[in-house]
Formats: sequence, C-alpha cells, structure tokens
Amino acid sequence: MAYSLGIDLGTAYSAAATARDGRIEIFQLGEREATIPSVVVLHSDGEVFVGDAAEWWSLSEPTRTARDFKRRLGDTTPIILGGNPYGVESLIAHLLKAIVAKVSEQTGGPPGAIVLSHPASYSAHKIDLLHEAIRQAEAQNVTLLTDAEAAAVRHARRVNVPTGAVVAVYDFGGGTFNATILRRTEDGFVQVGRPEAIDRLGGIDFDEALFTSVMAQVRLAGVKVDSNDPATMAAMARLRAECKRAKEALSSDNDTAIEVVLPGIKTELPLTREDFEELLRPRIADTIDAFRRAVESAGLGFEGVDRFLLVGGSSRIPLVAAMLREATGRPIVVDADPKDSVALGAAVVAEQRRLDAIKDAEAVAAVAAIAGTGTIVATEASAAIDGTDGDSGTADRAVHDAGEATAGAEQPGPEATGTFPPTEVTPVVMAPGSAVGATGVRRTGRRRMIAAVAAVGAIALVLALGIGASGMLSGASSSPSPSVAQVSTAPSDAPSLAPNPSPTPIATPSAVPTASALASPTATPAGQQVRITGISISDGRYVVDYQVFGFEPALPGQHMHFFFNTVSVADAGVPGTGPWFLYAGPMPFTGYKVSDRPAAATQMCILVAKSDHSIIPDTGNCVDLP
Repeated sequence: MAYSLGIDLGTAYSAAATARDGRIEIFQLGEREATIPSVVVLHSDGEVFVGDAAEWWSLSEPTRTARDFKRRLGDTTPIILGGNPYGVESLIAHLLKAIVAKVSEQTGGPPGAIVLSHPASYSAHKIDLLHEAIRQAEAQNVTLLTDAEAAAVRHARRVNVPTGAVVAVYDFGGGTFNATILRRTEDGFVQVGRPEAIDRLGGIDFDEALFTSVMAQVRLAGVKVDSNDPATMAAMARLRAECKRAKEALSSDNDTAIEVVLPGIKTELPLTREDFEELLRPRIADTIDAFRRAVESAGLGFEGVDRFLLVGGSSRIPLVAAMLREATGRPIVVDADPKDSVALGAAVVAEQRRLDAIKDAEAVAAVAAIAGTGTIVATEASAAIDGTDGDSGTADRAVHDAGEATAGAEQPGPEATGTFPPTEVTPVVMAPGSAVGATGVRRTGRRRMIAAVAAVGAIALVLALGIGASGMLSGASSSPSPSVAQVSTAPSDAPSLAPNPSPTPIATPSAVPTASALASPTATPAGQQVRITGISISDGRYVVDYQVFGFEPALPGQHMHFFFNTVSVADAGVPGTGPWFLYAGPMPFTGYKVSDRPAAATQMCILVAKSDHSIIPDTGNCVDLP
C-alpha cells in the first residue's frame, strides 16, 4: 500500500512519521521509544550501527562513536573514528539510510515520497551537503522542507490558523535552537524576515552542564577519576544517561536524585528544579534574544505575532515557557508532541506531494493517449512520480541563501502541491525583506509539465479538427468516424489540466475541532480569561490547547476548570457534580480520556476558578469535541 515518509534528523534524536490513507502517525524507530538517538558507530569489522544499537556499542567502542555530528555540518574538519576521517554528510547518510530501510522493511516497501526536514537557517552550502548525504544514502523521491514549516503544518492541522496569521516558531531541540517567523497563506506558509539560530545549544548541552556539576562534586569528595580507564569510561557514559533522566524528570517533578556509580564512589546526589533552572536561565535568555531578533527582522514586534509555537524536546522545560511568556507578554503554545511535531508535519507534506505527482502523471497520461504519444509522455509521467529524473531520484535542490538576497518561493504546506521534475526548478531572487519561502523553489516544474500536457492536448485538438474538416470537404458523412469523435470531444471530457490552487488537505484520524468565535482572539481579552484554541485526540485522550490571559494559573490560587457541556456553568465548581476537572498544569490539558465523555456531551468548556473552586462566569469558552 502506497505511503509517504517524513523524517526529522535531529542533532540528538531522530524521528520519522508515515502518512497513508489520510492517517498520519509516528513510526516506532527505537526499541522502547519512537525516536532514536542520532548516534553512529563504525565497528572495526566494517559494520555500521545507528540509533539504539549504536548507543549500546558506544560503551565499548567510544573511539568509533559519532554523536552530535549534525551540528558540525559544513565544518571542513573531518570527524576521526577509529583513526579514519569522515565527513558529517557521510554520517548523516548512514543515519538516513538506516531509517528509510527500517521503515521500508516494516511497512512492506519503500515510501512513494520522502520529505527530509532541516533548520531554516541552513546556508546553500549546508543544503548541498544534505543533498550529498541523500545521494550517498541512495534514498529516492526525497525533497527538503524547513523544520519550522513542518511544525507549522502540523500545528495548522490541529488548530485553525487563518490566512494572514503570523506564527513565530521557537524550536528548541536536543542540539540546536532556531527561531523562524512564518505567515500563513492560502498555499501554506511563507517565511518572513531572517531566521535566527544558535547551533550549539540544546538539551544535550543542558545534560552536559548537569554532568559537569555532578563530576565537580565527585572530585570535591576526593575521588580521582581516570577518564582513560575503559571501566570508568563506561561508568561515565551511564552517569551521563542518569543526568539526562534527571533533567527530564524535573519537567514534571520539583526534585529528583542522580545516582552516581563510579570506581571509588557510589552515592545519590539530590537535585531540585530550582537548582537546575539556575544552570539553564542564562542560556534560555540567549534563545529569547535570538527570538526577538527574528521577530524584528520581519518588521514586527511581539505584539504583531498571532501564535508563539514551541517545538523541540527542550521546549518542554517549564522555565522556557515561563521566561518566554514574561518576555513577550503573550500566550505561549507548546505543541502536544514537541519531539514529534516536525516529523509529523513533514509526513503531511510528503503525502500531499506524492498525491499531487500522481494527479499530474494521470493528467499527462490521459492527454498523451489522446494525442497518440502515450509511450513517450507516459515515461515522463512515471519519472515525475518516481523522481528518477537524475540525481539518484532526489527532487532538485532547493536554493537557499543566508545573506540579504534570498531565494523566494511558493511554500509547501498542508495544501501544498509538490513533487516536480528536478530539471524544471527555477530559483527566483527576491529583494531584501521580501516574504520568502523557506524551501526556496517555485513550483515551476509542475506548471511546465502542465503546460506541456496542455500543448499536447492542443496539438491533438488541431489534428482532430483538421481531419474532421477534410472529411466534410471531401463529401464524407457528417457523422465523424469513431476515432475522430473521440479526439474532438476530448477537451470537454478529459481531466482538467489546471493545477488546483487549494487541494483538499489530507484527513487525519483526529477531527479538527470547530472552535467558537472566542477560540482564536485577535486582541488580548481584558481581565482574567482563558480560551480553548483546539482539541484533538491522541492515545485515547483529548489533547486540549488553550490560552491564558491576565493571570498565572496556580494551585492553590486561581486556576482553571475543564468540563463537558453536560455540566451547567453553575455546577462546574460544586463538589459532587460534574464531571469537572480543576487544572493549573502545563499545556496541553490531557486530563480527560475519550471514554470519560458523557453520551450527551458535544463540547468541552473552560472557565477561570477561584482558590475555593468557585468559578468566575464569562471567563472562558466552549469548543466542539472531535
């Protein structure tokens, strides 16, 4: 069964998502988790290990292990593994090849289209190196898309984003930070302004800061650590994993402990969220400064941004949203699946491009059959679907420029039309400050293919009219022969060859909610207010995105009550009535299972509640349930 694949090759972790029959879902790459570590081990016998297997082998093969290598893309200094030099692009190729192979094996065949995401700040040189990695991986039907666009596409499938809305994407992942400003158009999203990046800042750096702090305490205890001892190296690798676990635990807990097991010491070190946040605060401030620069480069202030979207695993750190909210004075939206959102959005775009390529090929084949040139044109149509027109099946390279003159383009988005013959891409240089498409290419390939089809159809029509006229002049019957009748009626019966400017978006398992008029306020409501902005379903639970205005939810203190519309407003805070759910936690709200929904419920509602749980009327809204 045909499907498409979206891939997010991250600095610390990589994710993949598939799309088929309207279903978009994360693919289980790892043994225990959907993501895999972006780690490559080149074993001494020549075998290559990636992901979980590489993480295991790294304990015994530290000198043959490559991690965090994506941050060095474009660096001319090679990475030495086992005494041999390797370019970053070759390591990316190993990772990409392994991901495509695993998905193909478990899905029953190769994907019909692949979209590989990358930071919007990548220069033309880095984009070229990505294409070289794709070539070395022998991956077919691959096109590129920025991480920010993929995340915005994913968000727009879950929550209504009106045309013209400005979305600021704060992407804080495992190894890098990127800030990109996008504007919603009828065709998807276009980049505005200049993206900002901090290439060496992410979750792995926070892990390292925590590890360094622990090792300092170990040395203060008088323990000598021989970092060249194999047993010590393995123990230190386990300690790094323990620091990462503690970091993730503090996203939901206020305190934890780090187990330290090294030669000469075995103990537990307590760690509080407050202590950990003191380590993070200066670097998070750096990301906010970069975020501000990206917004200002688009000619905007924070007040001119409609959505602040947080993606990437590090965005789940509570201090990130708190500092951003304080700096912007605006509601912050944390994606429900921050580690997976880019891969899911890439899969959406990949599927749309695959379907568009099929439609184009069918149109070409239909007219080719009419014109009597089916063999030649059908071959070209097949190449359009398979992406086999040169460059190992990879769609032509996008034009990127980090300088003032930037390659502009129509954007792939949830409705984007996609795959096109590589030789047909024409870059368009735009003036500084213009709205630009992060993919940096115009869809000229599809337009020219459509134009070629139209030309074939026109020739067929002229031939048909000429034959018909000749027959009439020679005294033939006024009823044309079957072949002439077939050709002469083709323009009205053949499929339309004009590209659809707004193709129907691919359906998802979770229906898009119909929000009330208050779901996406254009101005900040006065006083203490809350608004549900969207509801979806994941793993049998309702995933509810919301916005808060005029107060900081806390328990005890003013907070929120979620409830179904089968509960009256008057009863939404009365003990013994309900169901209603008091809440002051992180977004999104996932307190209700789908099975908790009363039979008569059609909406979910939200209101502000006082510390005694009495609700404050007219402070929220209700949204239709999917």
